Amino acid sequence: MTHSLPPEKASRIKGNIVEACRDITKLSLEAYRWLHLRAGFIAHYDREGFIEEYQTCQNLRDNILANLIHNTSCNRSRKDRDYPYYLQQCEIYQQIVERLLADPQQFKQKKRTDEFCLEISKDKEEEIHRITLSTKRGTSSVFCDKDFLINLQNNINHHLKSCET
Repeated sequence: MTHSLPPEKASRIKGNIVEACRDITKLSLEAYRWLHLRAGFIAHYDREGFIEEYQTCQNLRDNILANLIHNTSCNRSRKDRDYPYYLQQCEIYQQIVERLLADPQQFKQKKRTDEFCLEISKDKEEEIHRITLSTKRGTSSVFCDKDFLINLQNNINHHLKSCET
């Protein structure tokens, strides 16, 4: 028979997962072990691999919300001896979702970005510029004119200002 979680452990898990939706690096091993058993989450990672995945390409909060229906429907029979355990798991998940939905702006997850180097060079004879972006994943270059660079600068400045608010 599977035993339900003690209330203090369930509370710790809920609180830590909500905190990890703001900063995935704060995900505890205990909360990771609980979460990776839920439908829609990658069970073959270790905690560090899970954190890496959610830092670079996914948003934990959005993934929790997307898997809501699969994790809050207790599809066990009340006669099942483990029914209380499965019902508790659904209730914990539902309570996490309620906290995430209470104030969506509070959960802008910090994401890690690759370190990169941006180099801009100009052809001496023409008005063409070369932008080269180098990251751990590789290098890419494009050619552009002065108007493109000015537009790029304006877009970056606009983005930085919008992130400050």
